[in-house]
Amino acid sequence: MERLTVLLALMALDAGGAETHAVSLAKQLKRRGVNVIVASHGGKLTKVLETSDIPHYTLPLDRKSPLHLVKSVRGLTDIIKRYNVNIIHAHARIPAWISQWVSYVTGCPYITTSHGIYSTGWGMGLITTWGRKVIAVSEDVKKHLVNGFRVSPDKIVVIPNGIDLEQFDPQNIDSSLVEAQLGLKEDDLKIIYISRLMGARGEIALRLIEAMPEIAKVFPRVSLVIVGEGDKFEAIKQMADRFNLRSNQNKVIVTGARLDTPVFMNMADVAVGVGRVALEAMAMEKPVIIAGEAGFMGILGPENFEIARKHNFSGRGADMKTDASNIADAIKTLLADGKIRRELGSFGRQAVVRHFSIETMTDEVLKVYHQVIEEVNDEPNR
Repeated sequence: MERLTVLLALMALDAGGAETHAVSLAKQLKRRGVNVIVASHGGKLTKVLETSDIPHYTLPLDRKSPLHLVKSVRGLTDIIKRYNVNIIHAHARIPAWISQWVSYVTGCPYITTSHGIYSTGWGMGLITTWGRKVIAVSEDVKKHLVNGFRVSPDKIVVIPNGIDLEQFDPQNIDSSLVEAQLGLKEDDLKIIYISRLMGARGEIALRLIEAMPEIAKVFPRVSLVIVGEGDKFEAIKQMADRFNLRSNQNKVIVTGARLDTPVFMNMADVAVGVGRVALEAMAMEKPVIIAGEAGFMGILGPENFEIARKHNFSGRGADMKTDASNIADAIKTLLADGKIRRELGSFGRQAVVRHFSIETMTDEVLKVYHQVIEEVNDEPNR
């Protein structure tokens, strides 16, 4: 078979779970000898693609205006013709909608990945298309696609987002320089929260700061590091500054967006997060608290791993809400017992190795690519 050429289409490439996964997938595909091209509106992660010698084309794939949609259709069509692309893999609804028209014009098949639970409202329904196959990142996302969007179950393949276990390896990471830059000491107890600081995810950061007085009463050497950017950033920074002023110490550090996620996660005594961030923390042998806008699952361990996995570590399926009190109780439980932290960290790493390695996930994605291409080639009149 000729060398496979794949076009990954995303809205943008700023730090986020779907975007980080797509970049990891692109790098793995290139290692397998696949010719990979990425198109998006751009962002900080384009630097990672450049380092890996993966071409990136900037198109307004994050915009729904007719002018931008037409520009994106033309742009993707040009890429497909120039590189003789075999398949388009879209990672959001606007790129998927555009890929539908590009596929119609060029005959190049497309698939999509559904990274979460999307709105089924009438307006969004008009721009929701799925392609020949849909990759769902968890079982509950598959269920949502079937029930909410009437996607045929036979069309859906469940493939969780994968983690690069070489990149997220605690044996290979030294955080001492960044810790020193942030004014943190080796024996400080560190809580790490990494997320897009937008909407409900930003609210979680505010709840963490709200929980800090109760945590700091019991653990005076505790610090909270919040990594990310978004529309809640200023509110979070202001709340952090007020807390630091009252405590007369720089206990809450808000860094803004960073690309060196493994370095920050390696600092953690406790990691708080959802989705891919939870998996990255597990890979780094850190105990994780699942605290999301969908619910509060608390400390992740063997007893709740399967339900967390079913719901993509999102907090969906939990019966508690994410508030400051629940966050504080869970963090204090972990900070009080280093042995439990080590045991949960070891469990997490083993679980990621077993279920979520990027190598295994790339194998599964490649199977989908080849299946779709073969189906298209076997169709009459081709």
